[in-house]
Amino acid sequence: MNSFRKYAPWIVGIAMAAFIIPSTIGSLFKGNNNSKPSVIQPAQPYEPPFRMDGTLWAINDSDTTAIFRTEYATTPEAIEIGMMYRQSMDKDMAMLFLMSGGDQLRSFWMKNTIVPLDIIYINSANEVVSIQANAAPHSMESLPSAQPASYVLEIYGGEAAAQGISIGTKVYWSDKL
Repeated sequence: MNSFRKYAPWIVGIAMAAFIIPSTIGSLFKGNNNSKPSVIQPAQPYEPPFRMDGTLWAINDSDTTAIFRTEYATTPEAIEIGMMYRQSMDKDMAMLFLMSGGDQLRSFWMKNTIVPLDIIYINSANEVVSIQANAAPHSMESLPSAQPASYVLEIYGGEAAAQGISIGTKVYWSDKL
């Protein structure tokens, strides 16, 4: 029994070394490992596909000034993501956010949004009440409406001016035709 107590620290030390030394040596050489990562990176960044839910018309007086193929954002998740991660968009594409709560001051930002956008705020009477033109991609700056709005329309940056969309323009939409 005395001999066991005498050699116990040595036995424990050797056992610990048997586990510690190989793992330490292995970790030293991992940094120089030229093997490929186990997770394959996609060749292209993810881009949500455009989903045409309907058509949107912008009307001044009795003249239609613009027509857009439109994707509707109706759920809290879709509203939160919006146009984020889209690598490109055609000038006739739009996203219409159908906000809950009726007319109230709204604010959007461009976090994770790659393309420049015009953010158009529309009230419950379907009138444009505010426009944030050419919003800068990736900006965390708040882009508020000047007046209460129920809907928000995002189109390609500069298209509101190019298409004659301004304060007072009426906006109507329908289901996919």
